[in-house]
Amino acid sequence: MSKCYICECEISPNNIYKEHIILNSIGGRLKSPSLICKKCAPHFDGIDAALGKQLNIIGLVLDIKRDRGKNPYTKAKIVSTGEEVSLISGGKIARIEPTRDVRYDGDNVYLSVSSRDENEMRVVLNGLKRNHPWIDVQELMSNAIKRQEFIDSPLKYQLTFGGDEAFRAICKMATSFYIYKGGERNHISHLIPYIIDGQLNNTVWHYYPENITNYNSENIEVLHTLFVVGNPSEKILYAYIELFSTFKFLVLLSDSYTGREYQEFYSFDVIGQKIIDKVSEINLSRNEVLKTVTLRENNLQQIQNSISCLFKVINDKQIYESFSKQVENVIENSFKDIPQGTVFNEKMASELVIECTDKIAALLHEKGFFNQQ
Repeated sequence: MSKCYICECEISPNNIYKEHIILNSIGGRLKSPSLICKKCAPHFDGIDAALGKQLNIIGLVLDIKRDRGKNPYTKAKIVSTGEEVSLISGGKIARIEPTRDVRYDGDNVYLSVSSRDENEMRVVLNGLKRNHPWIDVQELMSNAIKRQEFIDSPLKYQLTFGGDEAFRAICKMATSFYIYKGGERNHISHLIPYIIDGQLNNTVWHYYPENITNYNSENIEVLHTLFVVGNPSEKILYAYIELFSTFKFLVLLSDSYTGREYQEFYSFDVIGQKIIDKVSEINLSRNEVLKTVTLRENNLQQIQNSISCLFKVINDKQIYESFSKQVENVIENSFKDIPQGTVFNEKMASELVIECTDKIAALLHEKGFFNQQ
């Protein structure tokens, strides 16, 4: 029978809780029902929510999948106009509030509604129906037109990271992963009061090793990584954590470690939704670990550089997905006027291929692909 590593009670069907070792709110899939009991879990809601809120913007623009729920929208501002908008899944933008307008002109009634998504549209129409019973919500939903507009202006939004609550959530990730991979509670039990109430210092700090690259240059990969090392000869137990291949931390789990030799890792590609088999190892001396968490040197430049790399990946992903969608539309439009059941001969198939190729070539030219060096 498993025990909750927080209170040491036995975990039974009555108090079982599936703990996300890496938060669900940032796309974490690694979880276990054998770590924390249902009674202890609420102690960590505050720190988990704080970390999730800080990193929501990344999950939102990457449009990452979560086990439950969706990435909440966030506010942004169009630099050229100062207009506030909502940043929604995939980095798309929408008005903060839906618009609604009902106008009467003699016997004619004009209804105009815009929304960020179908669910919001349905809510708005049902609200209007209370005062205008003639509104057929289902018919209007069926006839609604999806429209995209491109804004030739940067967006400005706030990205903050760090602080006591976020660091405690990072520490919980490290302790949960250590226990999940067979670690012994007595080596990390002193951290539990810190995780719950913030009663320790010099436990977590930013860490940007030069030998760890941010991203895969050939594929669009963004990783969550956990790497824990126990070295009894130097009496040190520590964790290295990466979130979105960008926010990187060293966690001192114990400076009096006497357990077995220990080394475990986990890495998950949040875009490709797959576990990565190999991760770069980080083998640090006791002095290096203690120096990092004690001196807490300013890593602002490394953090800025890492965030810049992340947003380049995000931009490349958005460009690729936007172009792919436009190519898909070209192909779909080329086929839509062909009667169902048409039997293609070789000439018809060849003409259709030429038509699609010409349209895609025109699209490539429009996007400036032929002008790139």
